[in-house]
Amino acid sequence: MQRFLEVSLETKINGILLGVITLIVVSLSVFYLYHSSQEYYGNAERLTLQSAKTISFLPSLVNGGDLEDNETVQTIANQYIFENDMNFVIIKDREGMIVSHPIASRIGTYEAYDEDGKARIFGAYSIDYTDQYIEPAIIGIAPIYAGDEARQISGVVKVGYFQSSIIDKIIDKLYQLIIISAAFIFISFFISRWFGNYIKSETLGYEPKEITMILKNRENIFSSLDEGIVASDLEGNIIYLNDAAISYLDAPADYEGRNVSINAYISEKLIRDDSRSYNGVKYFEIQRNGKEIVTIVNDLYEKGEIAGHVLILRDMTEMSELANKLSVVESLFDDLRAQSHEYKNRLHLISGLLEMERFQSIREVLNEEIDSLDLYQKNLKNIEEDHIKALLIAKMNKAAEKRIDFVIDKESHFEDMNYERVVVNSLITIISNLIDNAIEAVGREGHPKILFYIDHFDGWLEIVVEDNGPGFKDKDQIFKKGYSTKGTESERGYGLYNVIANVELMNGYIDVERNNDRTRFTVEIPLSGRGGEA
Repeated sequence: MQRFLEVSLETKINGILLGVITLIVVSLSVFYLYHSSQEYYGNAERLTLQSAKTISFLPSLVNGGDLEDNETVQTIANQYIFENDMNFVIIKDREGMIVSHPIASRIGTYEAYDEDGKARIFGAYSIDYTDQYIEPAIIGIAPIYAGDEARQISGVVKVGYFQSSIIDKIIDKLYQLIIISAAFIFISFFISRWFGNYIKSETLGYEPKEITMILKNRENIFSSLDEGIVASDLEGNIIYLNDAAISYLDAPADYEGRNVSINAYISEKLIRDDSRSYNGVKYFEIQRNGKEIVTIVNDLYEKGEIAGHVLILRDMTEMSELANKLSVVESLFDDLRAQSHEYKNRLHLISGLLEMERFQSIREVLNEEIDSLDLYQKNLKNIEEDHIKALLIAKMNKAAEKRIDFVIDKESHFEDMNYERVVVNSLITIISNLIDNAIEAVGREGHPKILFYIDHFDGWLEIVVEDNGPGFKDKDQIFKKGYSTKGTESERGYGLYNVIANVELMNGYIDVERNNDRTRFTVEIPLSGRGGEA
């Protein structure tokens, strides 16, 4: 049994199919043979009884009055045997003397009434199985009546049919069934071979154990990935989820057989939006469970037609946070370098004024520096979130280095409400890119000026960045990836795209206006449920 289980899938299929077909053919053959045998025996019984009745009513026997003419009776019996394919006919008179018998020496002898006694006494017709005549036979027994008016039993006729003749017919039928069954089994062999090859081709030539091992290895590999993998059909029903995808989407682990739809976790519009594609691959960002997740969508094809989608989910929260921190650190580093250079210049100025004994000028320089520091503190007084405050200080220093008037609206207000990391990261990206865009826009202006405003109310955060730069020629194109008014370098054209991507990620809105030679970006972001107190 163990050796059978170790054979190939093709051999198993061949063996099972061949065995089942053989069992069916043999069972049907046995049933047919049994039915035919019963039919043969039934026909033999009817034929012998009918023949016995026919002989008993022959005029030569009925009108003779007695059965003394043995030769005549024997001639009649032999003629009937020849014409009706009977094996033997035995006729006895009333006293039991045999007047016709297949064995000539038995004619004229007496035979006691036994199984044929009912025919002699009661005139009954019957069928019997006996082996006392040459070989086992089926005999039909009928009484012979003599006389015209007062009919009396003058004897008994017995017609026999050898059972060996029936067995010969059954054996002939068996030979036919064997040939037919062998032909069916032979054909079944080729059918099973074809079916086995077909199944093997459908399994790509792999054995069941190999398929099981591949599926286990695939599941182990997918489960070990940090990226979430989701497969769905065209209707959106989830076909497969790995452990990371279940965690990212907070989906049920027993999704199989429950018709769980991916659209309950990710908008169908995002999945089918071809405008968000790059080199044939669609991608977008979503937020789930406080994580910033980049989703890559690939189409599943079957026989050249789209059969579903495969979504790869990548947690970009830590990467975005690190990128934003690096961006802030880089800005602070540049600012410190600029400040260091500026302070050196101021120290050289003070040193020169000291040599010239221009003490009043020294006092003016120091007061100017103190006023600048007080202005920073005053403008940032109501900005309590440390990451945003650090970013604004860096941007203010960057603007000061470029001799740009960077003003933070005195009505600005932003409390530290323990916002989720993904929210702070997105806000840093939005604010940083809007201010950088404004700094570059006003770089060539005679009196460059940037106004920044931030505040939250009724669960919404409003961010405004306004500059007096030249504005945009094509307002509808500015948020597209790669679009830039400042050059064609590969690194350009991503700032405002990152802004709109993060605004949409947070389900917010952005508006651009151009009034009185000023360009204003206004961002509205819902903050309900995103902070510790909101």
